[in-house]
Amino acid sequence: MKRRKFIKITSKAACAAALLPSVGGLITGCTNLTDEGKPTTPSVANESWNFDEVVDRSGTWSIKYGRASEGQIPMWIADMDFRTAPAVSSALKERLNRDVLGYTYTPDEFYQSIIHWEKEMHDWQVEKDWVAYCPGVITAINQAYLTFTEPGDGIVVMPPVYNLFRMYAERLGRRVIDCPLLFDGKHYRMDFPGLERTLSSSDIKILVLCNPHNPVGIVWGPDDLRRIASICRQKGVLVISDEIHADLTLPGYQHTPFCSVSEDASAVGLVFASPTKSFNLAGVSMTAYCIIPNKELREPYLKQLRDLKLDEAPIPSLVATIAAYTEGAPWLQSLREYLQGNVQEVVDFFSYNDLGIKAIPPQASFLVWLDCRAMGLQQEELMRFFSDKAGLLLSNGAMYGQGGEGFVRMNIGCPRKIVKEALERMVQALDIR
Repeated sequence: MKRRKFIKITSKAACAAALLPSVGGLITGCTNLTDEGKPTTPSVANESWNFDEVVDRSGTWSIKYGRASEGQIPMWIADMDFRTAPAVSSALKERLNRDVLGYTYTPDEFYQSIIHWEKEMHDWQVEKDWVAYCPGVITAINQAYLTFTEPGDGIVVMPPVYNLFRMYAERLGRRVIDCPLLFDGKHYRMDFPGLERTLSSSDIKILVLCNPHNPVGIVWGPDDLRRIASICRQKGVLVISDEIHADLTLPGYQHTPFCSVSEDASAVGLVFASPTKSFNLAGVSMTAYCIIPNKELREPYLKQLRDLKLDEAPIPSLVATIAAYTEGAPWLQSLREYLQGNVQEVVDFFSYNDLGIKAIPPQASFLVWLDCRAMGLQQEELMRFFSDKAGLLLSNGAMYGQGGEGFVRMNIGCPRKIVKEALERMVQALDIR
């Protein structure tokens, strides 16, 4: 592989090189600098919670760490290495301390917390009748496949995109059709002419929208969403909008719920969301909900959930959702500010250092899409470079479908010290100092 020139980091990127020997302690000696080299004032909000703490996840049955080899830093599956939001942890502990875990109905507080959250966070006025509990976003999407399609029907996805949309559709005997995003080397956008052509087939029943998009981190704007809704209504195609990353928009961006943008969107859309990503509740996986404004879609879908006994929420899911959406906003705001700092660390690093890697800055989430095509490696070689030489376990871009070759997805939802060490490992693996 061609050796590349290493450009030493200066100014505010200097902290990326000032790494401590191990990831076991806390960051204490790295001050953020302005472009003029002056120290910045730390965010008051970020002083409320210690996202720099390295949390020991041993003994917690962590999938993320369980798959990593000794010495590897796992930065793949989309859960964060921070403590769960204190409001949620406290609520769960308080409920368990009551020592009552019998059969439980879904209380009105569950619905009201979601209605309040959607209004305050996303400016969407939701009616209670539209909302229902779901047993996990992917499980709920799979049930929508079963409710509204038959084996052999077409389901459209926009790769590179979350791989489970395709995997489960194919397992259920549905035909998955790609309408790839367009990429100019810096930005992704939807291919609307291609989408219209794709949806013209009579056997296309569903378009799966990742909103915000995983893995490339786009926050879709209202104009794009309205255009999708108009096309899909004309073609008689339903839109499943996976909005699990909606609450993790980074500073300067605003999430728009799909069904909020137009009458067309309300007519064809089903929104699936959850507090699991934003409040670090991935292990409480049966924590999700759907919002379906159109009664003609909502009733058959909810009937399917009831018929399969998938409409009964477990106690932890109810408690966690209510606590997150009624008390968790300050913590979430601090988290998003911290994640923005991690994103900037990565973007600055690759801007200052010619490693053959470009970071595509996400507009939402803690996942950074890395363009490694200039390294000149085949995908298997690329993954071996990161896992064997750099000691990093990242997500393989190829699994996200067309357009993912030459890319990897890096989870930066962890203390900044670990992000910096991961970047330093890349430099050391290339041996270009």
